[in-house]
Amino acid sequence: MSRWLWPWSNCVKERVCRYLLHHYLGHFFQEHLSLDQLSLDLYKGSVALRDIHLEIWSVNEVLESIDSPLELVEGFVGSIEVAVPWAALLTDHCTVHVSGLQLTLQPRQGPGPGAADSQSWASCMTTSLQLAQECLRDGLPEPSEPPQPLEGLEMFAQTIETVLRRIKVTFLDTVVRVEHSPGDGEHGVAVEVHVQR
Repeated sequence: MSRWLWPWSNCVKERVCRYLLHHYLGHFFQEHLSLDQLSLDLYKGSVALRDIHLEIWSVNEVLESIDSPLELVEGFVGSIEVAVPWAALLTDHCTVHVSGLQLTLQPRQGPGPGAADSQSWASCMTTSLQLAQECLRDGLPEPSEPPQPLEGLEMFAQTIETVLRRIKVTFLDTVVRVEHSPGDGEHGVAVEVHVQR
């Protein structure tokens, strides 16, 4: 194992975690995360987000990009827990547990945002090299810690790529509700599916 990889300082680990959360998930959250919603234990490699209301427009943009006939009306996530095995980062899986996901969907109403507006979704798709450059460029290390010597941006990008290929995601206690209400004031119909795992 390269001496570049270990030990990463807590400053670098925290900066990477914050950046990745914001980069990959931030546009799906209705509000910025408060300190009450986020818990971060870098020593144990765990991050937990709680009580998250989903940004409907961003989710619908993704649904439209895959030609989904449904659109999101309301979305909520009870918690997202991420475990990062710092000691075995290149050989062990990062795990993501999504609990209490609640989605209310309906048939798509008219034209959505359109392909021209899908730039915000496309902008979050970057190469690992771009991600490594942005992550290292954003924010300065805390003055109490000396900057970490890095042997190369390519190695950092390779590490990010390896980690992103080894993520396991588990959904627990998921509720998906599909509603259809005719526009003429008649009573609507809904189907609700509960999935425990």
